[in-house]
Amino acid sequence: MKSLKVLVLAVLLLVAPFGVRAQESDLYAGTEHIRLHHDSISIQADGTMLVEERIEYDFDTLSRHGIYRDIPYIKTNENGKKYIMDISGFTVRDEAGNPYKFTESRENDAIRWKIGDPGVTITGAHTYDMSYTVSGALTYFPGHDELYWNVIGAGWPVPIARASVTVALPSGVPEADLHVACYTGAAGSTDTDCVTKKTGDRTVSIQTSRPLNSYEGLTVVVGFPKGIVAVLEPRELVPFFDTLWGKVVLAFITIGAFLWYIVAPIAVIRKWWTNGRDPKPAMGEARAWFSPPKNQHHRPLTPAETGTLIDERADLRDIYASIVDLARRGYLTIIETKKNVFDLEKRNEADTNLLPFERELLQGIFKSGDRVSVKSIDLTKTLEKVKSMLYEILVHDKFFPTNPNTLRGWYVALAVVALMSFNPILFLVALIFGQNMPRKTLFGAEQAAIARSLKNFLTSQDKQLAFQAKNQMMFEKLLAFAVAFGVEEIWAERFKSMGLKNPDWYQSSTGGRFNSVVFAHSLGHGMSASFAASIAAHSSTGSSSGFSGGSSGGGGGGGGGGSW
Repeated sequence: MKSLKVLVLAVLLLVAPFGVRAQESDLYAGTEHIRLHHDSISIQADGTMLVEERIEYDFDTLSRHGIYRDIPYIKTNENGKKYIMDISGFTVRDEAGNPYKFTESRENDAIRWKIGDPGVTITGAHTYDMSYTVSGALTYFPGHDELYWNVIGAGWPVPIARASVTVALPSGVPEADLHVACYTGAAGSTDTDCVTKKTGDRTVSIQTSRPLNSYEGLTVVVGFPKGIVAVLEPRELVPFFDTLWGKVVLAFITIGAFLWYIVAPIAVIRKWWTNGRDPKPAMGEARAWFSPPKNQHHRPLTPAETGTLIDERADLRDIYASIVDLARRGYLTIIETKKNVFDLEKRNEADTNLLPFERELLQGIFKSGDRVSVKSIDLTKTLEKVKSMLYEILVHDKFFPTNPNTLRGWYVALAVVALMSFNPILFLVALIFGQNMPRKTLFGAEQAAIARSLKNFLTSQDKQLAFQAKNQMMFEKLLAFAVAFGVEEIWAERFKSMGLKNPDWYQSSTGGRFNSVVFAHSLGHGMSASFAASIAAHSSTGSSSGFSGGSSGGGGGGGGGGSW
């Protein structure tokens, strides 16, 4: 009878492991999981420790390349101080001792080992035997030393059927002086679904008493007397701004932030107040001034120059005015083929009487032939160059101390930088005051006053000025200036009952009796609309912006162990 009992017991012991495996197989059938996670930790006399991990990972039917393992190398004590552990000497092999391919990286204060071959996929169960050395893992208290270690972090997205660990000390310790504890569950849990056992005077073993669910871990605490191992403290993680250089950099950042967010907006406003306003000329604006301003060599300014001088911007209206002026001077004919549709026809070749920007404008208009349709010509590059030349000639002739467009562009760039650095006050100041920063010289301000006086004359409807409006030559000569000022219809209104004839440089689509108001409207609104349509059509055929799209989430992030 006794022999029978012994035989039954032997059989039960023999088949018990297969029963555990059978239960595990039933519990996680058809599920990716870890069959076994076992660590062997050997604490060395020099204070380092050798960690050997065995992970039996079951991919089930999934096709994967392997697994990745994340281990934090920063630990925080109870006072909130952070310390850096050194983790080195990593190797990984399969159950037969053959090495796996792996890559190592660091992110989010953790070291990551990505194990497997990106060119090979695997399924089913595979074993990963890893080993590495850790320095600075132990904690030294006044009365004892301690290993407080997360054997399994709460970062695995798959369940773990069995988890265990053995911790070996370098020399014997009386059982009463060896203290062991273990904790299981999610981060912060104090559950103790685990069993501890002391094996001799040097080794302790811990095993979970239940499977670990996804994102559950196992932590062990092993306390032992002082003097067993050398003191090998981890390096304290000192934030950069707590170092001497960090404090210097922080001081510069603080000073820079004060200058950028407080002083810079005030400085821009002050600069506008002291340097951005036009000086006051001795003469004011007159009501009856019908000659254009002049440069220092007494050359009368063209309508385009005059328009740019007044508002400090070379815009499309100044270009239209220049075309009207060139037509009046005999260089081209404006032909209205039908309402708001215009052709331009060359009459005379460019000569020495033309200014550089006028010559550039004519060459750009007639580069494809002597008669062109306004809607068909591409003037995008020509217009930019003509505008730039207008600014240059006004700076050269001492109307402005510096290029107004360049100065405005600098403040636009400042506004963009302010917006990107979350400085809304400087952004608004740079846009409002910066765009009004260009200023004229005293000579420029005096000539601008003359230009405004001319505009006053063009827009005046006073009866006492009627005698001056009887001259056809005056009407045509000052029409281009009226276009530059945007008051051509007001100017033409004074001539509607004067019986003027159609200018020889303009051909109307309607024929019949000449009407100065209809004529001015065609030039000012009709031709400008035609030019605008041409510019828009040719500007829209450029290259793409270079953006290639994106994706939801934008990349980055992640963490924890798992398969890949």
